Amino acid sequence: MKTYKIIFDSGVIERVEVGSIEYNDHIGRIEINDENGDEMEQFYLDFEQIAAIIPQD
Repeated sequence: MKTYKIIFDSGVIERVEVGSIEYNDHIGRIEINDENGDEMEQFYLDFEQIAAIIPQD
């Protein structure tokens, strides 16, 4: 698992520990996967509200 810092346009900063975070341009959304590559559906990120995603590891 990798730790990512997510900074939203509102100034809110969250840290999440996930396998990977990738933008899927085919469906126009951010996919968050576990260490096995399976999508973690409990997370949803609106691309329009994110200022930055910064890997911490």
